[in-house]
Amino acid sequence: MPYGVKRGYKAPGEYGVSDLLGLSLAGAAGIIAAIVTDYQQKGEASALYTINQWVVAASRILGFGDVPLWAVVVGLIALGAGSIFYFQPITRQGAFAQGFGLLAVMMTAVPADLAGGLQAIQHEDELPGLEPVGIEREAAFRSGDARGGIVPAAYRPGEARLYFVQDRRAAERYDVHLVVRFPNGLADDINAMIRRGALRGRLHNEDTGQTYNLFRSVGGTVQREGDALVIHAGVPARAQQARLWVRIECENYAIEVQSAQARLGEQLDWTITMQPSSTPLAIQRLGKSYWF
Repeated sequence: MPYGVKRGYKAPGEYGVSDLLGLSLAGAAGIIAAIVTDYQQKGEASALYTINQWVVAASRILGFGDVPLWAVVVGLIALGAGSIFYFQPITRQGAFAQGFGLLAVMMTAVPADLAGGLQAIQHEDELPGLEPVGIEREAAFRSGDARGGIVPAAYRPGEARLYFVQDRRAAERYDVHLVVRFPNGLADDINAMIRRGALRGRLHNEDTGQTYNLFRSVGGTVQREGDALVIHAGVPARAQQARLWVRIECENYAIEVQSAQARLGEQLDWTITMQPSSTPLAIQRLGKSYWF
C-alpha cells in the first residue's frame, strides 16, 4: 500500500488541546535537536554563547541578574513550542521540521563569538608605539606637515633613522602573569584537549569590553610547568587600572570564574587553583552565565 493512503488532515477548527500539545512538543523537539547539534559540533563558536551574552546584557538593563545558559536553552525551546501558532504546521513531522529549521536559521544568523588571541608584553626597550618611516617622508616630518614627531634612534654606531611616533596609549598593556594549577594533574597532550573542547579559557577586560582566548596566542606565552599552565601576556589598556575576568574550563575540574584588578606599570601575579569535579563540562556549562 502506498505511503499516505490512510493519512488524513483535520479541518480548521477541529484541532483540540491534545493536538496542539502534540504539535508544540514536536516543535520543541526540533529545537532541542538543533540546539544539541550546534552545542556539540561548534564548541566555543556555538551561537548559544552569543545569545547568552545578548540576554545577559538585556537582563542587566532591566535590573535582573546574569542569566545562565540553561535559561537561554529553555527560552529557545519555548520559542519552538510556541512557533506552531504562527507557522501552523498540520502534522507533528512538519512541526518538528519547522522547529529544527527555525533554530537552524537563528544559529546561522547569530555571529560566533571567537575571542582574539593574547598579545605580547611590550617593554620600554622595545620602543612601543614607534614605527619606521621612509626617507621620502622625512621632509614632511621636518616641515611639520605630517602628524606625529621625529625621534632619532641609533641602530649601530654612526647610524640614525627617523620614527613616526604614534599614539602611545594604543600600545599600553596590562602585564598579566597567570598561573593555573591542576591539583589532580593534566593530560599530556594539551593541544588535543583544546581541539576537542576539554580545555578552554577566556580573559575579559571589563573596562574595554574586549575578550581574549587564553590558549590562542598572537605574542603571549603559554607554558606548562608540571601540573600548572603559566600564561604571560599583555592585555590592551585604555585606563590606568581595570578589572580583568578569567574563566577556565577543564574536564575533571569545576569551571572557575575569577576577577582581579590590573594596573599599568605593575605585573599582575594571578594564581588560580582548579577544583576537582566529576560533573561533565557540558552540564557545568549549562549552569554558568556566559556574559564574556
